[in-house]
Amino acid sequence: MNAIQTLHSFLSGFSLPAYDRATVPDGAPLPRLTYTVVYSNFDEPVAISADLWYYSTSWTEITEKALEINAAIGQGGECLPCDEGYLWIKRGNPFAQRMSDKNDGIRRIYINIELEYFTSA
Repeated sequence: MNAIQTLHSFLSGFSLPAYDRATVPDGAPLPRLTYTVVYSNFDEPVAISADLWYYSTSWTEITEKALEINAAIGQGGECLPCDEGYLWIKRGNPFAQRMSDKNDGIRRIYINIELEYFTSA
C-alpha cells in the first residue's frame, strides 16, 4: 500500500465508512468519517482534518468515536508502515471540536491530525 492508501486504511478502521472528502458518494449514509488528503515531502509535517458525521440529537456516540480515534493515535502518534517507508500520524492541536450544522439532527466533530511522510516517493 502507498502512504495515501495506508492513511485510508487507518481511518477506515473505526467501524465507519471513511471517504476522501473530495469523493464522498451521493447518498453516503451516516455515520461516516470524511478526511482531507494532503501530500508532503519527506520529513515535513502537514495538517489534515477529518470529520465525524452522525445523525443524532445526542453528542454521546460521536464523542465516544472521537475518543476512540484519539486513543488509537496515542500520545506519541502512530507509525504506519507503507510500501515507500512509513507514515507518522499524530494528534493535531486542538485534537477535536464540535461543529454546528444547519440540520439540527446532524452532529459533527472536526478532528485535527498531523502527518509526516517518511517515504521514498
